[in-house]
Formats: sequence, structure tokens, C-alpha cells
Amino acid sequence: MRHCCQFKADDIYYLKETNLYVKRTLSIGFCPICQKPVAELVEIRFDGAFNRDYQFGIKANDLAMKYKDDIVYSMKECNYQKLKSKPFGWRYGVNKSVKINGKEKIKQYACDFYGNKELIKTA
Repeated sequence: MRHCCQFKADDIYYLKETNLYVKRTLSIGFCPICQKPVAELVEIRFDGAFNRDYQFGIKANDLAMKYKDDIVYSMKECNYQKLKSKPFGWRYGVNKSVKINGKEKIKQYACDFYGNKELIKTA
């Protein structure tokens, strides 16, 4: 995205397809220099034509509110779900001993730094 300088979008929303447009994305971010909201709508038509609508300030908020109901998913949601499911990235092991019916069993878990835990084996 670009306003006073080039910067990355804070979130990218993927919108529903319509009769005319196939790939629709709405990128939203804040300019690091002037701190104004910036919104960019990118749409590609079936015939390959490219449409880009670029707004900043109050008009950016209006653009985001206009397409609020067309949102299918966002990039932040997708990344959050990936980190919340199973251990992701750097992993470490945790061994726990549990007494069941007077016998001691050891459970081995794989954990990551996001708080996810998965049982690997019991011995």
C-alpha cells in the first residue's frame, strides 16, 4: 500500500465473488507517517480487466463499511487459526508422570511457544 510512503497492509480481507468480479480483496492499514487510515479495493473482472479503488481518511472508513457484509475471511483470522490448532514452529518436549491405579505412567507432550500442546505417546 502507498500513501506518504510504501507500507504493508495491517489486514487483507477476501471478499465474495460477484457477477462481474472474480478476485476481490480489500486491504486496510494505517500510514506510518501521517497515521491516516488507508483502504485499497482490488477487483479483477472475468475478462481480465483490473479495477483498483484507493481511499484514505474518512473515505477509507466508508469504503470498509460498504464492503463489510461481503467479507469471506481475513488474513489475520487465517493466521490465528493456524497457530491455534497444533504445535507450530519451534517445539519443545514436556514429560509428565501420572499415577493410575498405583502404577506410574509417563506422558510425553510436544508444546510450542503459543500455548498449544499435543500428546505424542504414553509409556
